[in-house]
Formats: sequence, structure tokens, C-alpha cells
Amino acid sequence: MILGVCTISGRAASDPFLDQYCAACHNTKLKTGGVAFEGLPAAGAGQNADLWEKILRKVRTNEMPPAGAPVPAPQIRHEFVIQTEDALDQEAASNPNPGSPAVHRLNRSEYANAVRDLLGVQVDITSLLPPDDSGYGFDNIGDVLSLSPALLDRYISAARQVSELALSREASRRKVLVCDPTTKASESPCARSILTALARRAYRRPVTNADLKPLLGFFAAGRRKSDFVTGIQAALRALLVSPEFLLRVEHDPATSPSGTVHRISDLELASRLSFFLWGSISDEELLDQAEHGTLSDPAVLEHQVRRMLEDPRSEALVRNFAGQWLTLRNLTGAVRSSRLFPEFDKRLRDDFQCETELFVADIMREDRSVVDLLSANFTFLNERLARYYGISGVRGDEFRYVDLTDNRRGGLLGQGSILTVTSFPTRTSVVLRGKWILENLLGEPPPPPPPDVPSLPQPDDGRKPVSLREQMEAHRAQRACAACHAKMDALGFALENYDAVGKWRSTEAGEPIDASAQLPDGTSFVGPEGLKKALLDRRDEFIGAFTAKLMTFALGRGLEWYDQPALRKIGRAAERDRFRFSSIVLGIINSTPFQMRRTP
Repeated sequence: MILGVCTISGRAASDPFLDQYCAACHNTKLKTGGVAFEGLPAAGAGQNADLWEKILRKVRTNEMPPAGAPVPAPQIRHEFVIQTEDALDQEAASNPNPGSPAVHRLNRSEYANAVRDLLGVQVDITSLLPPDDSGYGFDNIGDVLSLSPALLDRYISAARQVSELALSREASRRKVLVCDPTTKASESPCARSILTALARRAYRRPVTNADLKPLLGFFAAGRRKSDFVTGIQAALRALLVSPEFLLRVEHDPATSPSGTVHRISDLELASRLSFFLWGSISDEELLDQAEHGTLSDPAVLEHQVRRMLEDPRSEALVRNFAGQWLTLRNLTGAVRSSRLFPEFDKRLRDDFQCETELFVADIMREDRSVVDLLSANFTFLNERLARYYGISGVRGDEFRYVDLTDNRRGGLLGQGSILTVTSFPTRTSVVLRGKWILENLLGEPPPPPPPDVPSLPQPDDGRKPVSLREQMEAHRAQRACAACHAKMDALGFALENYDAVGKWRSTEAGEPIDASAQLPDGTSFVGPEGLKKALLDRRDEFIGAFTAKLMTFALGRGLEWYDQPALRKIGRAAERDRFRFSSIVLGIINSTPFQMRRTP
């Protein structure tokens, strides 16, 4: 959608700001972008909130009015944004819409973590289950986690191997066999005790006789074939392919009419919480609080959240959330020309990943401001990576906290992992780097490129090679490419001092690197330090983008227009706590989308 200003006059829109700056194009005659503002009810009137959210975003990010058109003074723009946000937020508070999350199949990472916590078994999940489909940048999105017959066969095979492993190793065997029958008569009560304990954790709720009946049937069948342990193994295999284990299902009250909103149960809240922070099932303490109905108490909930963030299992947030948000998973498949980049090998790639994972984990564990992700003056290095970066004083193979005196390496944008996954195998890419920043740090993903986009112009044989900047300027001069590349290229050019494997350089092909850039709104900067300052000047956009990414991961669904008021509320509350990581996590967990659902 293009919300811009044209020179054709039109009838007044219902809002003075839209009348002056937008209605000339967005009227019933032209309907630029398919939108007309004439007669549009005011923001917060209970109608067209989705359209108002789009208008708000375009105005707030200076995408409307477009370059070359009359633009409002900053104060006028700010007042329009604040007034519109207030109206939309008040309407959302009166008529909340938390959405209706889909049934959620455990993805393979969640399955592996659940097996670990339930049975004490670590499994090579990549050999048992195929990769999961992704949506909105994550592989835990309920809408895309289907369960085909072929995939169910893989889960059945995995359950067979896991159940055998759990009862063949001493540590996991002790965890499963919580009693030891000494007589034939004591076997049935012992089996019931074992399966009750397992099913309660696996199903994330108290179990009933109806839950236990089929499991005890599998136990009896296995026992007839061999011994007590074989019977338990048969029942465990059935439990691990039960829909109650593989699927996270939330139930709407039978009396809840379609379209109404209700608070989820404490048990459902515990499940949302554990899969968000741990990527796994609830532990005994969390499950006990949920069963007693105390988890929804704000003080109890905050205590549990802070306890869970301090638990080692919260490392799943780094691997699964940060690994996908920052596209770190792409490092595994990154290849480079050995001729052009002889230092790049698996060890360097692993070092890159360790640095970023330890850095993000430190932000979370020490409850630092998430703004430090951009501006931190520290990182984690071993001797090999420090030497690669040109940093002295680090010895040994172990990674450790390192204070930085060189601003080139501070924050995510100076780390080899990010710079490598945003480059091509043989060269850097200002487009990939600019697009990565827009999508992941500013929450402004560019639209897909138009069809038949022309390739970068190449010089004729015998001519001096054209610099990447000259090629991109020629590419950007083409009308089909200009709108998106004007912003993407500027962000990418500021990082050109880093080569395709994150090493600092001052020249390319014998010519000095030109890392200067200018955004469409006139903002100019030079190099990584200038880019970081420009991003920090747009701190609210970064916080909004980070919160949106984390909430998408927490909910396991894509965000919609009706989630925007909740995001704004989280950002305002986090600002009062200097944007500490825990304040954003608690804001998400206390939000309407996390604690409530709408009956479909």
C-alpha cells in the first residue's frame, strides 16, 4: 500500500492531517493503493482499525508523505502519531482481540527438549525428525506445523527409539521407574503410578482414568510378551505419539459464544510460558502452581518468569529465538571461496556462532538493556577470534568476556556471524545487509522485488571493473528498483568496511572503501559507527521490532493489526525500566495476546 501525497485535489478527508497530506491521492476518485480516506471514521471509532494501523506505521516511519511531496513539520507529525495511537489503544482496551492461536504441534526442537526433561534422555533429533516448516521467520508457528501421515510415521519411529533408550540407560531408567514391583500383584499399581507421573508431565495437566486406560492397555500387552519393563516401554512408546503429548491444544469454554474473548486457564498459561522460555514442558514447580490456580496471580507469575529465565533451560531462547531472529542458523551452510577467503573454515564459523550466542545470552542472563544489542562495548572472544579481529590481549581457546576499545566490533553489527550470513560466497552484499537490518532491527521488511528485475550492470571486456557502489547506483537509477534500494543500499554501504567474512578492510580492488550513506529522509552517516548512531536515534523502532519478533516467537503465530496496541503498551512499560530484557519478556507474558484468546 502506498500512502502518499499527489497534486490532484480531492474532497476533504475526515481527519485534518489526512485531509492536508493524504487525501489528494487517497480519495474515492483515485484510490491510490486501493485506499480512499474520504469519510473514513476517526481512529478509535471502532471501525477500520486495521487501516488506521497501516496509516500510523507509514506516518511514523516517514514513508508517508513520500519524497518530493509536502511534508508535515516534525511536531505536527508527532502529534498525529500520538493522538492516533491513543485513540487506537483506548479502543483496544475496551474491545480486546487477542487472536485465536492454532493447535500447535511440537516442532522437533520442542520434542527433543520435552523428551530430555521428561525422561532424562538426550537424542540426536536431526536424525529422528525432518526440519520443520517456518513462518514469520520462526519454526514454531502453529499454522504451518502440520502433521502429515509421513511425519507421523517419523514420530512413531522416534518414539520407539526414545522409549528403548530411556529404559536402557541407568540414569534415565531411574527417572522413569519411580517404583519397583516385587510381586506380580504389585505390578499393576506400580505401572499406574509410573504412567500417571509421566503422563501428567507429558500432557501438561492432571491425568484422568480416561487418559490412563489406553496406556495401561499397552502396558498389559507388552507385559504379556515379556516382562514388566517391556510393558512400561510399550506404554511409553504410546504416550510419546499421543496427540495429548504431540499437540498443544487450548480449549474454549463450551459456553463461550463465537467471537468472545476469555482468559486462558492456568494450565494453558503454564504451557505457553514453558514453551516460550524453555522450548519444553513445564517442570514440577510450574505445573503445581498451575494446578492450584495460583499461576495467574501477578506476583506468582513474575516470580516464576524470573526463576525460569535464570534456569539453564532458558538457553533455548538463544538457540531457537535468537538463532532464527538473527539468522544464525544460516551460518552452518555458509561457504566461501578458499581462494578469496583462505582463513574461513569450520572453526572460524563455529567461533562466529559462539561469539554471538554468548553475547545474546549475556544480555538475557544479566538482564541488560536490549539496546545493548546495538551499542555494547563488549563481546565474547577466544584467542583465535580475537586475533582474526585484530584485538590483542586474549589468550587461550576458551571464550571469555572482553571489553572493547575499538568501536568497529561493538554490538551485533560488528560480529562476524551477522556479516557472514548477509554476504554472498564471493563478495559482500549491500542489499542483503540492508535488507537484514530493515527486517530484523527496524521491523520494516521491504516488499518482494518486482518480476524480471535486471541484474547488476557489468562492464564490457577490457574496461576497468566498476565498483559495487557504481553498480548499485546504476541499478537504483532504474525506476523499478529505486524505491526499495534507496533505503536498503544506504544501510548496507555503511558496513562495506567488513568483507564477506567479517574482516575489516580499508580498500577493495585497490580503491578506498566509501562507507558513506544517506537515507531518503536526508539522514547521513559514515561507516559502522555512524550507522549504529542512526539506528540508536531510531531506538523506538528497534525496540518495537525486537518486541514484535519476540512476541511472534512467544505466541507461535504471526502478529496482526490488532496486536499493535499490546506492542505499544509493552514498549512504554519497558522504557520505564530502561528496556531491560526481563521487562520486555514480562510485558509480553502479561499482555492480552499472551494471557487471553478469542473463541473462533
